[in-house]
Amino acid sequence: MKKEEIIKYVNEHATSTILSFPDRGSSWGSSSYRGNFSGWIPATIIVRYGCKSVSEIFAGGGTTSDVCRDLEIPYCGIDLNPNPVRPDISVMDILDYTKDLPDGFYQSDLQILHPPYPGINDIHYSNHMWKGDSRSISADIQEMPWEKGMHAVNQAMMRGYAAMPKGAYQAVVVGDIRQKGIFRSMLTNLTLPGEQVQVLIKKQHNTSSGRKYYANHKFFFIEHEYVVITKKPSGYEIAFVVPQHHVMDIRDSKCATWKDVVYAVLQQLGASASLDKIYEEIEPHKKTQGNPHWKAKVRQTLQMLAKTGSATHVAYGKWCVA
Repeated sequence: MKKEEIIKYVNEHATSTILSFPDRGSSWGSSSYRGNFSGWIPATIIVRYGCKSVSEIFAGGGTTSDVCRDLEIPYCGIDLNPNPVRPDISVMDILDYTKDLPDGFYQSDLQILHPPYPGINDIHYSNHMWKGDSRSISADIQEMPWEKGMHAVNQAMMRGYAAMPKGAYQAVVVGDIRQKGIFRSMLTNLTLPGEQVQVLIKKQHNTSSGRKYYANHKFFFIEHEYVVITKKPSGYEIAFVVPQHHVMDIRDSKCATWKDVVYAVLQQLGASASLDKIYEEIEPHKKTQGNPHWKAKVRQTLQMLAKTGSATHVAYGKWCVA
């Protein structure tokens, strides 16, 4: 496709944070390579930010390589596939820190990542899209369980970011998945380095996730991905946002009111519970600390819950959820 045609199409069809490209670009990438994104995604980012050179981790089916060819800008990619589909894609395991990234990564003003989605059961790369040895197969993020796979994706992002020159952009394309009915979001599990610039929503077309039906569940079809764009503000600084998962007991939370705590206890106990049992559930926790009259507060809260119809006083000293 001609450079001028690409720029014209992007300027006319990619003007908002919602991107939808039913036509992936017939001359871009190997259409048989599972998980390929539309070539209009890298084309849009390149044109929008005026990028003059591109590097790519997880180069896969060669889509971005072909886009850069038509836009007449340098491209440098790496992939785990021992037989890359394009000559400007090098064989490399991004998780192998004994190997240096190609020089092109240190010179590009845009770095793109479309990482594998850990644990998706109906897409496979090693021994399917390509044949490899035991080392390369063990490094295939697609075959890793969720937690390990997301850790590997974040390692790849941080390593790629470290090689970027000052002022360069990093764009990562990720999505939401459902594994055996369990929802997983790659976006909320990303370690995002640098200065966050933009989040785009990319509509997916002709994907299995957009048709997958779960009996007896009211799940919406997953028909989108996210494009997260960050910028490296300086040469030395590695600033990043790390997702953290916290689990705590509501009875120890400073943000929980007495109503929250007492109602949660009633729900947990299920059938009618005595005041002594309710006290027992609350006493060892932080909610009672510094309040010598906490038992009176529990009784007051139970009366309030009864007035609002949330709890029922079933007998002397016994309560339950209404």
